[in-house]
Amino acid sequence: MYKINPTKYNGVTVIPSEIAEKHLILSSASQLKVIIYAFSKAGDVFNEKMLSEGTGINENEIKDALSYWKDLGFVLSSEESASFGDAPLSGNKAEIKDDKTEVKSPVSLPEKGKIPHNNPTKLNYGDICTRIGESESIRFLLNEAQLKLGRTIGVSDQSSLILLHDYYGLPAEVILSICEFARTKGKSTNMNYIYKIGVDWSQREIDTIDAADEELKNIEKVNKLWAEFCAGAGISSSKPTTAQEKYLSQWTNEWKFSVTMLVLAFEEMKTHTEKISYSYMHKVLSSWHLKGINTPEKVVEDQEKFMREQENKALERSQKKKQQKNETAPDPTASYDILEAQRRAMESVPKSTKRRKR
Repeated sequence: MYKINPTKYNGVTVIPSEIAEKHLILSSASQLKVIIYAFSKAGDVFNEKMLSEGTGINENEIKDALSYWKDLGFVLSSEESASFGDAPLSGNKAEIKDDKTEVKSPVSLPEKGKIPHNNPTKLNYGDICTRIGESESIRFLLNEAQLKLGRTIGVSDQSSLILLHDYYGLPAEVILSICEFARTKGKSTNMNYIYKIGVDWSQREIDTIDAADEELKNIEKVNKLWAEFCAGAGISSSKPTTAQEKYLSQWTNEWKFSVTMLVLAFEEMKTHTEKISYSYMHKVLSSWHLKGINTPEKVVEDQEKFMREQENKALERSQKKKQQKNETAPDPTASYDILEAQRRAMESVPKSTKRRKR
C-alpha cells in the first residue's frame, strides 16, 4: 500500500475530480499529460509550443489533446470567458446508480434469446459517460480492457465494448477473454476483430466463461489444423479467415475428417478448378461424408468404382450404337447391278402367244 508524501505539497497542482473519476479511462496518455501540465500553469496562458516543451509530446498531438479538452470545457481559448452558471456546487456529486437498479441503456436492447439483425448505432461520448456513471460493470470492463489490450482505448473502441455488453448481452468477463485472445494473436489494436468475435459469440449463445474457454480451445485447435493443412497442401497462409475457420470446424469437429483427408479433397478440387475454391472442397468433403468415406483407402475404392461405372457406361453406349447401325444396314445379298435388275425384270414378264387363224 502507498500514500502521498506530505512534504511534496509545497507546490500543488489542483486537478478537477471529474478528470480522475471519469477521464482516466476515457483519455489517452498524451491527453492526460497535456491537461495535467496545463493545470500546473493555471492562471497563465499557454500555447502548443510551451506544452510540447513541458510534456515532450509533439505539437500535432498537443493540438489534438487541446481540442479534446476544449470540447469538454476544461480548456478555453484566451479570448473566451468562463461561465459558472451551469457549474455544479462544490461538494455535490452525481449519484451513481447501483447495478442492481434498472438503468436505461442508450441503445434499444433486443429481446432475450433474439438475434439482432441490425447493427446498433455507435455510442457518443455522452452516452459512454452515462453508462460509466450508471454501471460498475461497465467501469470494470473499460478499465480491464485497457490492461488486457496493453493500450488506452478511445471513444470508438469504448462504444464497441459497451455495445457487446449492453446490446449483445455478453458479460464483461467474456468480452475481456476475447480481448486477451486478440492480444495473443497480435490483434490488440483491431477492435473490429474483437467486435466481430463478440457478435458471433452472442448469436451462438457463448455467453459464459466456461463456454468462452471451450470456444477458444476450438479456435486454437482449428488454427493448428490449418497450419498442418497448409503444409500438406503446399500453400502459404499464416492464419485462416473467418470463413475458413467455419469450414475447418465443420470438416474436423462435425464430420471428423483428418488433415490427410482435407489434403486429398484439396487435390481433388485442384483437378477441377483453376483457382483455389474452398466451397468446392466443401462439396467434395460433403459428398464423402454422405457416402461414409473417411480414409484414403476408401477414397481410392470410390474412385476405382467410379472409373468402372464410367467404363461400363461407355461400353453400353458403344454396343447400343453398334446395334442401331446393324438394324439400318442394307441387305448384303441385294444386288445393285442395273443390267442384272433389267434382266430379272424381263424374265419375270410372261411371254405372249399368237392365236392361230381358223
